Amino acid sequence: MRKNFYLLAFIFLAISTFAQTSNPKREFRGAWIASVVNIDWPASTGRSVETLKQDLIDLLDNIKNAGLNAVFFQVRPECDALYKSNIEPWSYWITGAQGQAPAGGFDPLQFAIDEAHKRGLELHAWLNPYRARQSSTYTRSSNHITNTRPNWIMQFGNLHILNPGLPEVRNYNVSVVEDIVKRYDVDGIHFDDYFYPYPPDNMTASARNDALDDAAYLADPRGFTNKSDWRRDNVDIQMKIISDKIKSLKPHIKFGISPFGIWKNGVPSGISGMDAYSAIYADPLAWLKQKTVDYLIPQLYWRIGGSQDYNKLMPWWADSTKKYGYHLYTGNIYGSNYSAAELPNQLKANRNNSKVDGIVLFSAKHIPGNTHTFTDSLKAKYFRTPALVPSMNWKDNVKPNVPTNLKWQKLAAARGDGLFWDAPAKASDNETAFMYAVYKFNTTNPQQADIDNSSNLYNIVGTNFASLKTADNSSNTTMYFAVSALDRNYNESGVSNVVSIKITVPEKPKQIFPADLAVNQKDTIKFIWENTTHSTINRFQLAADKNFSNMIVNQSNIADTFRTVTGMKGQTTYYWRVTASNLAGESVFSDVRSFTTGFPVPPQLVSPADKTTETPLNPMLAWKKTATANKYRLQVADGLSILPSIIIVDSTLTDTTVTLKKLNINRIYTWSVMALNQYGNSGLAEPFKFKTVVSSNINYETVPNNYALDQNYPNPFNPSTIISYKLQAASHVTLKVYDVLGREVVTLVDEFKQAGTYKATFDTRHAELSQSIPSGIYFYRLTAGSFTETKKMTLMK
Repeated sequence: MRKNFYLLAFIFLAISTFAQTSNPKREFRGAWIASVVNIDWPASTGRSVETLKQDLIDLLDNIKNAGLNAVFFQVRPECDALYKSNIEPWSYWITGAQGQAPAGGFDPLQFAIDEAHKRGLELHAWLNPYRARQSSTYTRSSNHITNTRPNWIMQFGNLHILNPGLPEVRNYNVSVVEDIVKRYDVDGIHFDDYFYPYPPDNMTASARNDALDDAAYLADPRGFTNKSDWRRDNVDIQMKIISDKIKSLKPHIKFGISPFGIWKNGVPSGISGMDAYSAIYADPLAWLKQKTVDYLIPQLYWRIGGSQDYNKLMPWWADSTKKYGYHLYTGNIYGSNYSAAELPNQLKANRNNSKVDGIVLFSAKHIPGNTHTFTDSLKAKYFRTPALVPSMNWKDNVKPNVPTNLKWQKLAAARGDGLFWDAPAKASDNETAFMYAVYKFNTTNPQQADIDNSSNLYNIVGTNFASLKTADNSSNTTMYFAVSALDRNYNESGVSNVVSIKITVPEKPKQIFPADLAVNQKDTIKFIWENTTHSTINRFQLAADKNFSNMIVNQSNIADTFRTVTGMKGQTTYYWRVTASNLAGESVFSDVRSFTTGFPVPPQLVSPADKTTETPLNPMLAWKKTATANKYRLQVADGLSILPSIIIVDSTLTDTTVTLKKLNINRIYTWSVMALNQYGNSGLAEPFKFKTVVSSNINYETVPNNYALDQNYPNPFNPSTIISYKLQAASHVTLKVYDVLGREVVTLVDEFKQAGTYKATFDTRHAELSQSIPSGIYFYRLTAGSFTETKKMTLMK
């Protein structure tokens, strides 16, 4: 307890000291929303469209509430699409089956743009330019580029990338970007750091790798006698022609890249480690010289101090970028096992350097996760006031006209009272407002100094109205508001007329549905309450007990007068209540209402018992009857989990037994059942697995149905981490760790193993290590027979 007290005291002192100065009025504050392997969104494959929408709304709300102003939304992780594309297939990471569209015509990119802009957030579409496949765990769509153009692909074990040396690949990538730019109102196009492969799959790791692009080199050498220079030029050409295409179509769209955080080994002095220039043939300084990019976001995922010192790398990148007049945003890792003071110290260092224009956090899920309470610190200290995105003076300097006729009135497009104004007429460059800045002043006659003061910037919105947030104001206080217009380059107009507002805390809300003591409620409930006079938002709570100590939902800042909830348990009693808020404060809670769900509980699976082996090829599945159920839905999957892409049986039955037919020998199947009635379904029971007849007596748990190398856990780590892997068949296995230069660090496994699931521990204190290894990125590679897979991990001391 005392240790925790001192830690909290230290953190509070550090952030309080820094927070004494006002925050900048202009600062880029972004977060990466990664879709690949379901890092951030979607949280898993196969989720319903309503769940996908709500998850993204909640994530964007958290990002907005933390004071950020931009998101990088990953739409092309593996030559696939999280948007409607006629060029590339739908991504596996959204539906669980590559090429399968989400239900109901749902377009994730369009939805994300609409929701981001509503909240005053920029949205940059994040694409990977070359990666075509990083995993072998799912089936590729027939129209995936690896199937339609296999001659464009370079393969390194399970990793497949487009060959950057082929002009056809360059044209193909341009067509993908052009399609997005033409059809979607994105604010930017963004590429990450995956160009040529990282070690240990790098091009010079073996003669075999180095020869993969020989034919392309011989066909189009362009005068280069050094293949490394030719490879860098391939990337430079690709980036340049994409940049030129974007500028020709929509000049306001920004183009930026987030390169690996070290340009060259030894640059600046004292920095050592793998670098972008030599290992993956990426030269960010060339992109700056060639006027290709509008911004760089070097991935500076290291601590202050050490051989990858943040306080050496950040100033070098800032100097290098500003030399050419472009923007530098640092890429910082959020969610590491660094100390709680690390990110605040890095943000402080950024703000002490006038050449740094902002920060981007990886990744977005840690914002609601609040690792090391850093999100709380953002809200209370570092981002406690909003910030305008820095304008780019090489794009456009014409200010928009001033919005007019600002009023306080009942809003037609949003609930309650709020600010409303008329959009300005087009400026001399034919632009009108894209966003609006809302100011809250202490005077009816604000001066330029008041407008420049970031503490008076109240909100940034993408509409010509604003519902004011809850604030800690006295009902006797009069508040003064004005708005300005922002164009696509965030040039700001003057402020509108000033309006004065005096309001009181709203009355408690009255609930409408469900009624108190209601029974037989469905599995999805739309909770509805009255719009209390002068209220703008609500807080909704749902609990499993009347004292609300076991909260199921506790959501604030709800702009609607309803909240849809799913995922409740069958035959269970719940309790709910709401409050109403406006700028003056929050009401007391409504009355507490209770209701009982009417749908069934999940059935109990009986036979075959979980993890049964030597199951016949025509087994009878049986489960117990569930009270109130009138039918059952059975799902059987050919594999270790129930995923849409591997389900072989999906049937609705009235009986509690069924006989399967024509199963395959020596296979693992997973099955489950949900109970249904007129009020909904129970959700699937905890799945059972069984293995069909086989001549061997190998234990079930040691017989996976595929080869796989899992992501290490924890990651980042210090001092040790666990690496799990699966073997479908007996084979000789090697598991090795490499540094970023492709040098072998340690061999963890080198022996013959039976089929099964295994774990290995990589401990940096291992006796086999000749010396202590530094923080940084490392790679681990599994080889089992013809199967090879490599993954990346981060050591953070």
